[in-house]
Amino acid sequence: MNVISKEVADTFCKLCKWTYVAWITHKSLFDKNTNPEGTIGKIPYFTETLSKITQEYCLLQICKLHDPAKQRGSTNLTIDYMVRFGDWGSQAKGIKAIQKRLSALWDQLKRDCVRNKILTHNDLQTSVNNSPLGAFPEGFDDQYFQALQDFVNAVYDKWLGGPCPFDDLAESDVKEFLELLEGIRGTPNYANRVAPRRT
Repeated sequence: MNVISKEVADTFCKLCKWTYVAWITHKSLFDKNTNPEGTIGKIPYFTETLSKITQEYCLLQICKLHDPAKQRGSTNLTIDYMVRFGDWGSQAKGIKAIQKRLSALWDQLKRDCVRNKILTHNDLQTSVNNSPLGAFPEGFDDQYFQALQDFVNAVYDKWLGGPCPFDDLAESDVKEFLELLEGIRGTPNYANRVAPRRT
């Protein structure tokens, strides 16, 4: 059995925190934005592109967390790895319960083969049909990241001691960015240009 070091546990927690940053940045910019017309609406074509980029990147980071621990001769630092090789003892049942909660979102995404057909490959039929990246019920993402926070706290506490809260600075940064956009007087020429044809 692999012995997980403090360094490995800390690296795993950092990967999870980065996934959270990717998600909360996208969510704060686009889903929770209370004044889209007065902020991102001033540069609609750029922010439409930015929305797609940040959404795809966030989904890819989530997918990577759900890779199997062992894959084609390689070892992946994932949720599965931490559960399988964490030597959880009396905590095993609780850890597996959190893993099950986390798998709910992954199963929703995997249903449409999002990772294999869009995020890491240019599947012909999926690309031609312009299929969506995957969807989940409203609030499901919040539940996922709460479960991920619970998992990260358990990992951090076991190897390093104490909780490991996700960084809220990304959300503050987005707020500051949106306030800057709000402060721009008038409508930039960029927003008035003819929209390019999206392919």
